[in-house]
Amino acid sequence: MGCKSKQAEVSTAVRAYLATGESKPPEQCQLDVAHVAAAIGVSRTSIYKYGLVEEIRAAAQRQQESIGLLAGNSAYDKQRETIQKLREDLKQTEERNRLLLAQLNLIEANAARLGIDPEELYRPLVKPIRSVSRHGKAR
Repeated sequence: MGCKSKQAEVSTAVRAYLATGESKPPEQCQLDVAHVAAAIGVSRTSIYKYGLVEEIRAAAQRQQESIGLLAGNSAYDKQRETIQKLREDLKQTEERNRLLLAQLNLIEANAARLGIDPEELYRPLVKPIRSVSRHGKAR
């Protein structure tokens, strides 16, 4: 008989918590088994054992609907926005790359026109000699 009273006690506490939690936004009151169990002070296994998981899921769904967001659609919309933003960034990067290639071609063509070997443009600069200090020398 002790188990029945414990089950009724836990069920009543869970339902009361869910009733108050549905009106709050998900940031303030998360409705899942772990958070409900922690808030009430019972084990998660007790919630599973007494079959309250479906009630918690239904309450979480009602909470999402009350704020005007469906859990699946908001994640889908965020992914869609991310994909759209990445595509725009890719287009901008491709355009910038195309312009840089055109500029490099122009530089190489002008170097060849002026009699400079275009391969010389890509040689690394020689590091300056720093073995002797030039500090304090008059100019």
